[in-house]
Amino acid sequence: MPSGTLNDRETLTDINRRIEQNPDDAKALAHRGENYRLTGDFEAALNDFNRVIELEPDYAWAIAHRGDTYRLMERYEQAIADFDRSLALKPKQVWTLAHRGASYYHFKQYSNALIDINQALNLQPDYPWAIVYQINLYAIMGRYEEALVGFDRAIALDSTIIPSWPGERGLLLSYMGRYDEVIAVCEQGLKDHPDDYITLYTLAVVKARFKGMAAAQADIETTRNVLQAVNEPSKRAGVVYRLGGLAALEGDRDFALNCLQEAISLDNEPLELARRDVAWLELREDPRFRFEIGEIEYVE
Repeated sequence: MPSGTLNDRETLTDINRRIEQNPDDAKALAHRGENYRLTGDFEAALNDFNRVIELEPDYAWAIAHRGDTYRLMERYEQAIADFDRSLALKPKQVWTLAHRGASYYHFKQYSNALIDINQALNLQPDYPWAIVYQINLYAIMGRYEEALVGFDRAIALDSTIIPSWPGERGLLLSYMGRYDEVIAVCEQGLKDHPDDYITLYTLAVVKARFKGMAAAQADIETTRNVLQAVNEPSKRAGVVYRLGGLAALEGDRDFALNCLQEAISLDNEPLELARRDVAWLELREDPRFRFEIGEIEYVE
């Protein structure tokens, strides 16, 4: 079976030249498809992977990477089907198992996700990308101590694998009520990155809960100003979610819930955050809040 591993010295121009010389060169088509996947041109990636799989139906690497293209396009059922097919051809492939687990995670099939992620980590314990998914799954399942152990392990392996990690670690600690530790880790992180809005938000929320609104007001205003200055579309869901959380702290119910609704419409992550984030404590029994996070089907 041809390898799907990219040759670092082979450029896209080189690959295109090979395909011009032989349009049925499955390995070259797979390389080009992977290049398109990595650069975000998912339709072009699918075209190449589809052609590869027509030429070589048992090319497990190409099938798995087509699956990951589907995952990145949020077409999770098709992604899982391709990962299944690839693993039937080549069982115990760590990358494929981890990416199928990620697809199950985003498809909200958390038990299946954890089975795959754990299997991948049994085969390759030092796989930070898979550990991050394990952390997220443990948090969703309320297994916070295990999530924290995994968190520290992931950061030790790769300090860049979790962006804004002081704020994210603080958020995890907040679920366990370890508020002094939250404040310490966030304040330390902000010394190096004072405009890190995730860490600012975690600090503001925990200060409000642990020390009172008066003590947190300056932190809330600083966080709001930083959030409002973020213009990157890819960060919109997280920014709007946190603006809503600040509003919830201040008792502005309608604005908070409007923000939550928008954030969840953009990304699944805010839905899971809101279920545990202590910013929303006063709204946890509110019918609209419960509707937005999927606990009830309609609002009276």
